[in-house]
Amino acid sequence: MNVSSVKEPAWSMDLPPERRLVLQRLFKRLSAFQSLPSTGQQILSLTERGTSSPDELRAVIQCDPVLVARIFRRLNSPYFGLSQKVMDIKTALELLGDREIRNLALTIFVSKFYEAEGDHHKYRREGLWSHSVSVGAAARLVSRVCGKAAPEEAYLAGLLHDIGLIVIDQTLRKHFCQMLDALTPDVRTCDVEHRILSFDHAALGGFIAQEWNFPDPVADAITFHHQPDLYRGKNVELVDVVAVANYLCSRAGRTSLGVHNVATPSDETFARLDLDQVTLAIIWDELESTLEKADLLAAD
Repeated sequence: MNVSSVKEPAWSMDLPPERRLVLQRLFKRLSAFQSLPSTGQQILSLTERGTSSPDELRAVIQCDPVLVARIFRRLNSPYFGLSQKVMDIKTALELLGDREIRNLALTIFVSKFYEAEGDHHKYRREGLWSHSVSVGAAARLVSRVCGKAAPEEAYLAGLLHDIGLIVIDQTLRKHFCQMLDALTPDVRTCDVEHRILSFDHAALGGFIAQEWNFPDPVADAITFHHQPDLYRGKNVELVDVVAVANYLCSRAGRTSLGVHNVATPSDETFARLDLDQVTLAIIWDELESTLEKADLLAAD
């Protein structure tokens, strides 16, 4: 696909045209290292189309026996807490709905990107995966408690919010390790990335989400999860939910890179979510058990 035909991403609007083009070319090359398997793309397309039938989705899933086995393993774990054991996709769709099954399938597909070892000092690749699933689960919690955004979309955006980091880890390893060496609790990851790479993982992640045809709200939440107050689009609720979930998980010790350097969201971010001290306390009280259950989802 010609770079000039790519939909203009929100992160690039304020960049000079020549700089925007260079970054788009670089991002396209980096994002090509991995992509969703065809089954994942079909599942995503069917659930976003809005006109597909459960039978169509079931047929696609059942074509991948390994996926089916892993779906059942997670469905029948304490994470979902189902009252009955599920052993067929039709029943799973009836109990959970197509969006929940989509999220489960995509979790399984995305987990493959984090399997190889890639440790460096405090950073653990498996820790980044744990953080990603934790933010997905926490975003669902924040969405549910605040009544903002759709919980299923919140999980998906949270799961993918740091997809740019794993791409940088695996494609620009030397620079990635330089980033890790420069991180401290007082230095934001994005600031280090801009100094060493000239771009950050949030912008790259948003580009990848668009390349993989994820919904625009998810791509926006990925792009702006560190800067929700700069977002001017219509998906502000989802952007804010993921930003808060990312902060809470990092504060709870579920960091992406081994260092808690995520800035506290602004008062404006909390206000847009109607998050006062009481509501925040409710979320914090539920967070530990939510993250413990997320570990079950993250496990193979």
